[in-house]
Amino acid sequence: MLFLFTVTFISCDKDGLADKVETIKLYVSAETETYAPWGSDTPVECMLVKEEGNSSYSKLPFNGIEGFVYKKGFEYTLKVEKTTLANPPADDSNVRYKLIEILTEQEKWKENRKVGEPEGIMPKGSR
Repeated sequence: MLFLFTVTFISCDKDGLADKVETIKLYVSAETETYAPWGSDTPVECMLVKEEGNSSYSKLPFNGIEGFVYKKGFEYTLKVEKTTLANPPADDSNVRYKLIEILTEQEKWKENRKVGEPEGIMPKGSR
């Protein structure tokens, strides 16, 4: 019986968990989307990001990368520190990003048109 109690007690100890920290490359799209934050029905505009090796973009709030200021219409390649929290808050993401370096920054959209295209051509989702 003592053995069972000890195993149960040890397996419930969350202090032994550690956050996972790694340096990754993160791609940020020039396009944005919207999402409804937890507990809200009001859509909020956000940026689209994907980690190196992933084929699809995920939604991330504009303040989702510490030290990074997103400019609409620009595409970025970033070097970031990704922390996967071992014990995340119940109402928040288990991942945190912190900017290390902007590797590339390229303007893709300007005044509702793709850079280099003539006036009158508008990017997807801007009509």
